[in-house]
Amino acid sequence: MTRPPQPSAWLLLEGGGSRTWAATATGDTVLAIAEGPSTNPRSVGEDHAVHTLVGLFDRLWDSPGTAPLGIVAAHGAASTGAAAGDFAALVRRALARSGPPAAPVLVTNDIAPLLLAAEGPVCVGICGTGTGFAARNGERWARASGLEWLLSDEGGGHDLATAGLRAAIRSLDGRGPATTLTGLARQWCSDASGIGDLGEALFFHVYDTPDTKPLVASFARHVLDAAEAGDGVAGRLVENAAAELAGGVAAVCRATGISAHTAYTLMLSGSLLTESALLRRHFLTRVQEQLPPIAVLRRTPRERPQELLSLRDLWLKPGDLSSLAAALPTHADPAPAASEGALP
Repeated sequence: MTRPPQPSAWLLLEGGGSRTWAATATGDTVLAIAEGPSTNPRSVGEDHAVHTLVGLFDRLWDSPGTAPLGIVAAHGAASTGAAAGDFAALVRRALARSGPPAAPVLVTNDIAPLLLAAEGPVCVGICGTGTGFAARNGERWARASGLEWLLSDEGGGHDLATAGLRAAIRSLDGRGPATTLTGLARQWCSDASGIGDLGEALFFHVYDTPDTKPLVASFARHVLDAAEAGDGVAGRLVENAAAELAGGVAAVCRATGISAHTAYTLMLSGSLLTESALLRRHFLTRVQEQLPPIAVLRRTPRERPQELLSLRDLWLKPGDLSSLAAALPTHADPAPAASEGALP
């Protein structure tokens, strides 16, 4: 989509540990889309996050003298309430560098739109670079994980990849069983192929990049491939990841009163959980044993724009954002007034 934004357009953002999606929209119509690497400052650093956002805004917004109606961001950077406010400030900084005047900003965690996408009791499990779990059952809301790779995110891409790389090193130096992950690790760090020793090649590949978190997380695909091919070490790592994901779902369901007798919808998101049949099968087997849902829905990228626009509509209705803001990390500037054409 290359149609330029109109003066009455919104800016939409969604991002996690490895990528960022951005768009302009007016009413319910998406005008233009741009994608780029992670803008989570805890993945890539604050300066790099701002630089990427500026590039996305430059590609989307060709009216530098006109402010967007508002900016709606559902982002993994909103790990806590304070972190949501920090990301809102980062977005404002990037917008100022790009040219448009200031605009009101709504930032909440990237799990929020999914909680609003289904009727009745709902539980959401996200597994991409990191993990996130949340549930809504009437007036009861709960959230688990999502405190980044050093404090949580067990079972996510970075966690699985780290376990896989450690298994490769353990095999290499005799502390662990043989595994095809060792050969896959050599392929993965092929840009360091001039270094004969695999341990040294991995060392420089991992520690000589400023974007260590998304780089390491990219090895998760190799772990999943090895498990699919029958490697026992990788297979156990994938089973462990599935157990962590099922544990996250169980935790938020318990906190909201969702039990084995509750008719609830389970929504899945994140590249690992939606694209890896093996991980999803192990995960769903564990969930079905404990808390069988009435429906399992996989979130697809084509649903992203409408989810963000629904979040915008919630922001525009006085008081409707309060339940969400009480349950999930949220920063909300005063919403644009509908009388000013907020919903063109």
